[in-house]
Amino acid sequence: MGRLTDAWLNIPKQRRRRLVLLLLALLVVSAICWAARAVLAPYFLGLGLAYILSPLVYWLERGLSRVGRQRKLVFFRRIARPLAIILTYLLVIAAVVGFFSLVVPVVIEQAKGLWGEREIVGDYLSGLAEDLLEQYRLLPPQIQTQVERTLSKFSETVGGIVQQALGGTAIVFSYTISLVLAILIIPFWTFYLLKDSQELGRATLRTIPVQFRKDVLNIVILADGIFASYLRGQLLLGTLIGLLSMFGYSLLGVRFAVLLGLIAGVFELLPNIGPILGGIPAVLVALTQGPVLALWTALLAFGIQQVENLFLTPRVLGRSVKLHPVLIMIVLVIGSEIGGVLGLFLAPVTTAVLRDIFRYLYYRLEESPLAPDAALHKVWEGEPFNMVL
Repeated sequence: MGRLTDAWLNIPKQRRRRLVLLLLALLVVSAICWAARAVLAPYFLGLGLAYILSPLVYWLERGLSRVGRQRKLVFFRRIARPLAIILTYLLVIAAVVGFFSLVVPVVIEQAKGLWGEREIVGDYLSGLAEDLLEQYRLLPPQIQTQVERTLSKFSETVGGIVQQALGGTAIVFSYTISLVLAILIIPFWTFYLLKDSQELGRATLRTIPVQFRKDVLNIVILADGIFASYLRGQLLLGTLIGLLSMFGYSLLGVRFAVLLGLIAGVFELLPNIGPILGGIPAVLVALTQGPVLALWTALLAFGIQQVENLFLTPRVLGRSVKLHPVLIMIVLVIGSEIGGVLGLFLAPVTTAVLRDIFRYLYYRLEESPLAPDAALHKVWEGEPFNMVL
């Protein structure tokens, strides 16, 4: 703490005032953005798209710049990044068109089929529930009490998540006109973010005093590493799990396999509990075709989850989010309360970012503080954290 105070006092008085003014401006802008978060949601979506697409843009830019150097086309090298962004847009548009042309019609048809059979499915599940209830009543009263408490806690947690998610969705759709206008701006907003991201980063860094510049840069590196790994990794995992589920259900003969695979891929975006929730609809549909098929479907969903945990997640997500499942359940409820559906998705990664930033600052403010690079390395290595007050 003493070194931090000395660094602050060594800053010229006029520059300290400017820094305080900058912090106040950031607080005001943050408060305004929070108050208008529903209307600004498309702009945050554009920011997320820019963040997700930036690696592809960077890869295409490098390839185009290499072509410009080989052909000695100076002008071509200057327009490499805008051209890379345009090519990325074309690839994304092609992927979206392909998805809506090939997948969406099948999903709609299967959704209509499942909705048309809702009474049959409901009657079957009701009968099954009555049979299970009869068996449950034969259990000792102590076991029944424990089961009821566990189910009550689980239903309260899941109900809170769903209720807040629906509430957040309703708030977003209440600003329909503003959102439609904003959505039209997203492609241009994302284009300029991708085009000028490096210049914006350098300009922001120059406003920070030299004494704190390295620490701020390291904190940005921490947050960027976790967010990048999480956002892109979750999208990739959702796609892979959705495809594996769809093909697996099809091979087993489960009806509505494409729709159920899509549901599994969407639920995959929620850490830990997502794969479990995503497999429940498939098991319920399979139950209407027979208990044996339902058992095989459950085993398939469990097997896919194990493949994900053992092979896919360590390679795709790395160490981006390592939180205990109990903590994840808590932050999911908090995230849904604050941000609705978006809060559900961002709550775990935001918690992980705050965790690592806290650890970095703790190492930097010890009585014998670590150097910025040493503190960053210690956080990234994931060494055991022992707080000493």
